[in-house]
Amino acid sequence: MGFHSTLLLIHLTSACIWFGGYMVMSFVILPQTKRANDPRILIDFDRSFAKFALPALLGQLITGPLMALQFYPNVLDWFKFQNGAQDHIASKIVFLFIILYLFVRMRTKVMPRLLAGDPTAMKSASRSTHWITFLAFSNVLMGLSVHTGGFAY
Repeated sequence: MGFHSTLLLIHLTSACIWFGGYMVMSFVILPQTKRANDPRILIDFDRSFAKFALPALLGQLITGPLMALQFYPNVLDWFKFQNGAQDHIASKIVFLFIILYLFVRMRTKVMPRLLAGDPTAMKSASRSTHWITFLAFSNVLMGLSVHTGGFAY
């Protein structure tokens, strides 16, 4: 297996873990938490999932730029928006920064508010989780399109 294929395998596995975990959180754990009116369900899942999510996110943060460098060795070329691949790479980076912001915000602001019993924190947790899920899905689609030529124009 070549270097690019190995990077792609690590990247895809990491993306599946990240996106899959947030799908479970969005569509299974959050509804359970709301029905039971018990934020501990979400907090416990988040703590368990973090053991997999953080290495998965790190895997994507390392392999994504390495693969982009194989397409365009000059980092500034990633943001020229001259073709579909550059558009997708730049969009993935923008989405990643938004995901990182939401992820850090969940850990530093929302989870402590949930633990403290703040009634508005569940709405913030839901909104952040759904946005992370949507952006993770978008990144999966864009990554797929870079490698398969799909969605290109």
